[in-house]
Amino acid sequence: MNQLPNPNIKLKEAFGLDVFKERLRKREIWINGVIDESLVEKLYVHLIKLQEESQQLPIIVVINSNGGHFYESIVGTDVMGTIEPVVKTIAMASAVSGGFILFMGGQERICHDYTNLMMHSVGFGIADKVPDIEARVKYIKNVQKKMARFFSYQTDGKTTPEYWEKLFESGKDKWFSVEEAVKLGIVHKVIKRKEMINPNSQTRPRYTWDLTDIARSQQ
Repeated sequence: MNQLPNPNIKLKEAFGLDVFKERLRKREIWINGVIDESLVEKLYVHLIKLQEESQQLPIIVVINSNGGHFYESIVGTDVMGTIEPVVKTIAMASAVSGGFILFMGGQERICHDYTNLMMHSVGFGIADKVPDIEARVKYIKNVQKKMARFFSYQTDGKTTPEYWEKLFESGKDKWFSVEEAVKLGIVHKVIKRKEMINPNSQTRPRYTWDLTDIARSQQ
């Protein structure tokens, strides 16, 4: 039996598009899900579009991603760093692997108290010839050295390139607690519930969609 179309599906899709269009008008770009060519293409286009609208007003990139394509992620940080407006990144539930790379592209980086932050070495597909594998490994090691210098620069020297190179060479996932991320300069600000900062707090923060207001209230 053929199922009748659910009118609520199109309604939800339309509502979702309207919400994100509204956020874009507020100079926010939302990156949610696997980072692939399509998702990063939207990031590139929106960054350039918002720069054309104003070179003085900051841009906020909100990230919730467990990773995806490595090269698209790292070039995304290049775009963030070469446009005129200041780019702030906010990590939601996860900034992992490629999501972590995009997060590090922000000049100001904000996360939540329970955000997952993780980085690891770059993976690569299996080639069918030994020389191809050797060439690919050599190329990736070179890219990782450049990325190590970039991460060190973004943390204002609180981490060294050698720190990141050692992390990549370990081949293991490195999970950062929020406290460790702040200490290492990976994160600048943490969004926390007021009662987690002050157990005696009797007031609840007002409900808002403006994440910058929430971050500002924690300063």
